[in-house]
Amino acid sequence: MNFTKTIFALAIGSVGIMGAMSASAAVVNTGDVLSITAGVPAFDGSGTQTNVSSGSWFGMDNSGDSKIQGTEKVALSQGTTGLVIGVTTSAGASHPGAPTAGDTNAITAPWSFFGNTGSDYAIVAVTGDTVTGLNMSGWTVTWSGIPAIPMGTGAWTPLNAATIGMPAGPYTNGLAKFSWNGIDGGAYTLDYTATVPLGDASGFGGVKYALHLQGNVAMVPEASTYGMMLAGLGMVGFMASRRRKSV
Repeated sequence: MNFTKTIFALAIGSVGIMGAMSASAAVVNTGDVLSITAGVPAFDGSGTQTNVSSGSWFGMDNSGDSKIQGTEKVALSQGTTGLVIGVTTSAGASHPGAPTAGDTNAITAPWSFFGNTGSDYAIVAVTGDTVTGLNMSGWTVTWSGIPAIPMGTGAWTPLNAATIGMPAGPYTNGLAKFSWNGIDGGAYTLDYTATVPLGDASGFGGVKYALHLQGNVAMVPEASTYGMMLAGLGMVGFMASRRRKSV
C-alpha cells in the first residue's frame, strides 16, 4: 500500500512540476506563437469607420494631437503565422491600391492605409518577458511599395491611452508592454509605440504610431520541462522494477 502511494505521488509530482513551471512562466521562448485576434471595425450610418472597437489594430496620429482617435485606427488580423517569438520575417505585400486575393504576410495579414496596401515584419527577432517587455526594435512596416519603414524608435504615450485600452506610459524605444498570465494558451496583450523617421519616403515622417495586438500564446514545450517529467517517470519505472524483483 505504501509503495503504491509512493509511485502515485512521484507521478503526480512530475506532472505538478510541469504545471508549476508553466503557471509561473513570464518569458516567451523561441518558437512560441502569439496569435492575433482580428480587429473589429465600427462604422457610422454612412459606412465611415469610427473606431476599431475590439481586437488588434495599429493607429497613426495623423491629426498631431498626441492621441489615437478611432478614425485613425486600422484593424489588424493574423497573417500566415502570427507573431513567432525568436524568428525574423521578411516584408510581405506592399503596393498601391487595396489588398488583393494573392497578398500575404507572415505576422499580420496585409492591411489598407490611405487606400494602399502594407504589412508588418520583424528584422530583429522579438524576444522578452512580461517584466521588461518585448524587444520590438526590429519592427518594420512596408507600405505602398516602400520596402522598409523602421519603427524601432520614437516611443511616446498617447494622451488617451486609457480610453483606447493601452497601458499608461512611459513607453521605451523598441520595447512593447506585454501582459500575459504565463500559461500555455493564455491571453496576452501587446502595446507598442514608435514614430515614423523624419524624411521617410512614405511622407509620414514624424507621425506617431501605436500598435495594439491581442490573442493567445501557444508555447513550445522546453526540453528542460520534458527532461524533468521523464526523470520523474523514470524514477517511477525504476522503483516499480525493483519492487517486482523483490517480490
